[in-house]
Amino acid sequence: MKIVLITAAVIVALGAALKIVAMIIEQNSLYRPSRAVSAEPGSVGISYEAVSFTTSDGETLHGWFVPASGVGITVLYCHGNAGSIGDRLHRVRFFHQAGMNLFLFDYRGYGESAGVPSESGLYADAVAAYDVLVSRRDINPRRIIAYGRSLGGPVAAELARRRNVRALILESSFVSVPLRAQRRFPLLPMKLLLSQHYDAASKLRGIRIPKLIVHGKQDEVISFEDGQKLYECAAGPKQFLSFEGGHHDEQFPTSPEYGERLKEFMLFRQKRAGDEQTQ
Repeated sequence: MKIVLITAAVIVALGAALKIVAMIIEQNSLYRPSRAVSAEPGSVGISYEAVSFTTSDGETLHGWFVPASGVGITVLYCHGNAGSIGDRLHRVRFFHQAGMNLFLFDYRGYGESAGVPSESGLYADAVAAYDVLVSRRDINPRRIIAYGRSLGGPVAAELARRRNVRALILESSFVSVPLRAQRRFPLLPMKLLLSQHYDAASKLRGIRIPKLIVHGKQDEVISFEDGQKLYECAAGPKQFLSFEGGHHDEQFPTSPEYGERLKEFMLFRQKRAGDEQTQ
């Protein structure tokens, strides 16, 4: 009996230790924020408005509203897990040149935004960004596109579940955190050990607005198969766009062909009946 109790205690202790280690790895690998905002749109000659806003749980966030005269579309951009909005000026330039308004914000714990990042927190951040955006008189709330890159993919997808957006774009994103972790640690029950899931695939199954899934064929961080799986899981209408490049190829919007395909989708010229894959 004593041996049984000792064995049980050891198993419980090991389980608790594994849980703690998994949480530490999870937090450090999911979030790599920078507190520095290294540059701003004015440094590349683009006018913008610095915006501070508050989430439902009281965190103060920082973002940029970049207006553009043109097509009347506004992109709400959810960035990836590293750096800050100061590292995304090429995105600002791309959307500005396309004539689209852009709202780019930092999650809690990133850049000038207060707080500590978490899955529920990032979802709340995106909702707060949307709410402050639709309160503006200079945008059309019926022409907002949620755009999420990498970790921002499931964040944008969750936003599309909670708020009315015209379309959704997921770029270089993943199926779910547990699946990525299970591939890395195949002998451990990662789904049970992890507290944060960012399950983009399950979110996409219930979203009926137009969706564009974008992924690089040579992505060395999140496999191209993840992008294909997200497309398969997504409810229609949907499109898939692949490009030559890897996960860190942040400059790929400079490709004329890629840029035109992206703008074609965002201008709502996509086929309404049926789905489409574009290579």
